[in-house]
Amino acid sequence: MIKTTDTTCDTTKTAAPLIVRIGTEFIATALVMFVVYTFYPLNIFMSGINVFMIAVGTGLAYAAAAHIASKVSGGHLNPAITVASMLTGRTSYISGLCYIVAQVLGAIAAAKLFLLTIPQQDSSLDPSQFGQMSGFDKKYWFMPLVNGFGKGSISASKLKGMNLSFGIVSALLVEVIAVILIVAAALRSTDNKGNTKCGYATHIGIAYTVGTLITYMITGAGLNPARSTGIAIFANSYDLDVKPLSQLWVFWVAPIFAAAIVSLVSLLTKFLSNSAQKLAVSNETNSEPAQKSADAKADEKADAPVAPDMSYEYVQNVSDNNVANNL
Repeated sequence: MIKTTDTTCDTTKTAAPLIVRIGTEFIATALVMFVVYTFYPLNIFMSGINVFMIAVGTGLAYAAAAHIASKVSGGHLNPAITVASMLTGRTSYISGLCYIVAQVLGAIAAAKLFLLTIPQQDSSLDPSQFGQMSGFDKKYWFMPLVNGFGKGSISASKLKGMNLSFGIVSALLVEVIAVILIVAAALRSTDNKGNTKCGYATHIGIAYTVGTLITYMITGAGLNPARSTGIAIFANSYDLDVKPLSQLWVFWVAPIFAAAIVSLVSLLTKFLSNSAQKLAVSNETNSEPAQKSADAKADEKADAPVAPDMSYEYVQNVSDNNVANNL
């Protein structure tokens, strides 16, 4: 038989002031967004589009940042997770709204820092000697990052030759499903008080990896309204086929809708579970008096005097014995 040992895991968050928790969400979100913003274009321009590598990099970045923030703020890093946490009572509305603001500001700060990583033009060279993908036009460094659909999809140029495109329905569908996986993983890895359980960061990382795999070639893998907003603000000033801010609403509506679905299912499951437990307790309570009454009746029957046997055989035997005695 294989013996297993129980390992202890601290599931409680540090009782940090609200300002500290807000700052933690800002810093952790900025860190993961900077990794995403920097990694995507560098990976694509150096080695071509490798969706698997992009997905794994995204998952690892979120897992690391979530681990850093999980015991302080809960490691949401995503307005969709925060909304679900508020709707299910795990996070107060005041704290949640502050978290969302911090997450968006963190993404904007990361996007600003990302601008410093874009290769700069060498003034000693003539740009006309190089192709349009040489890196001299900064807009090409934003194309792998911005989220969009239709002409704004990262696959638009490849699908254009076949007269195809990923429309708004495709974008909404994949983003909702992917964010459902992410939010469900987050709620499943936290208790009713918002404390993260063992493996929270790992589960989050896996969920983002899967989400990126199914969404990147369609929408650029939004998955996070803060992530979509931060880069869209700066990319909007460049001459892209579609202005990112014009399609940004999709990458807020889809995640919030997904968060609402997960929250509803979570609350409904909790309600049904509590109802079943109450019903079981009620049935057990009601069965106790009936069992006691049955036991009492059995005891009374056992203690009652036995009535004399007045059968014909008994009377005849008694009569015969009396006759014999008289003789």
